[in-house]
Amino acid sequence: MPCPWYSQGFCTSPKLEIPSDAVTSPERCLGDESRYSTCPYYTEPSAKPKKKSSIPKHSLRVYAPIHALMYELRIECPYAELVTLDNGIKVLYCKAIDRLMTRYEAELCSKHWKECPYREIASKASS
Repeated sequence: MPCPWYSQGFCTSPKLEIPSDAVTSPERCLGDESRYSTCPYYTEPSAKPKKKSSIPKHSLRVYAPIHALMYELRIECPYAELVTLDNGIKVLYCKAIDRLMTRYEAELCSKHWKECPYREIASKASS
C-alpha cells in the first residue's frame, strides 16, 4: 500500500508547508509501510475535520502538475474558491466558469480578479 501522503507525484504531508514533488521517491512512497514510515515527512493520518467546501470534491478532475497550488494565494474574487483536497493538495475552483484553474490562471486571478472577464459575465448573468 502506498504512503497516504503520496498523491500524483507529490508529497502532501502536513509536515510540509505546501505539497512538493522534491521530497518524493517512488521506491519509498509506493513501497510498503515499513519503507515510507521512516520518511521524515511521514506522520500518522488523523481524522481532522476540514472546512466544508461548496464544491463536490469527487467531481473535480485534478491533475496535480498543473492544478496544485505551490504556495498560498489570497484571492478576493467572490467566484473563486480555494479547495483543499483530502490528500492535502490545494486547488482553485472558479464558480463563474465551473472548472478548476491552472496554477498560472490562479496567479492571474489573484492579481487581476477585478478585471476578469469571467467574473464580469457571471455578475451580469446573476443580476
